[in-house]
Amino acid sequence: MLQYFKKYLYICKKRYMKRLVFILAIIPFITSCLKYSEPKSLSLSGEYVIDKITYQETDGEPSPQDSTYLTGSVYNDNTEIPVLSAIIVGETKLHMDYSMIRFDPIQNQSGGTNWQTEYYYFVQGQRTAYDLGNIVFDCESKRRIWKILDDSNESLTVRTSGQWFNGTRKSVVYSLTRIGP
Repeated sequence: MLQYFKKYLYICKKRYMKRLVFILAIIPFITSCLKYSEPKSLSLSGEYVIDKITYQETDGEPSPQDSTYLTGSVYNDNTEIPVLSAIIVGETKLHMDYSMIRFDPIQNQSGGTNWQTEYYYFVQGQRTAYDLGNIVFDCESKRRIWKILDDSNESLTVRTSGQWFNGTRKSVVYSLTRIGP
């Protein structure tokens, strides 16, 4: 009888060891799956100042011409809409809420801000955590599409969809810093 229990105990240990080895072998496969990350919620609303502009011009050649405008410089583009044709980097402001993008601020007597130029916008195509979508707005009978490259709590980086002007494609990256609600 004692041998029977020893044999039974040996078989049970063997089964449990097989199960234990099997479970330990499966754990890395279960825990090493790709991490799912949801698209982040955009936080576009707020007052921004344009603190850096990168201008890129390509005309089919492999090396583009880049120009970077930092705080204190003036970016002029007479092919752009009036509110974006002359930007003083570090001083030009814009404001966004959930449906309007505003330009040309004027301080009123009570300390608030009146925005002179307003356009309705919408966000199109936010699909993944890596593709944040586009800000699309119509102004002066021209459609503007800004690709959202980065949206953090304190900054926003957008790239224009580009324009063809005299056979040359140009694209502009605006780096904005949030300065208020």
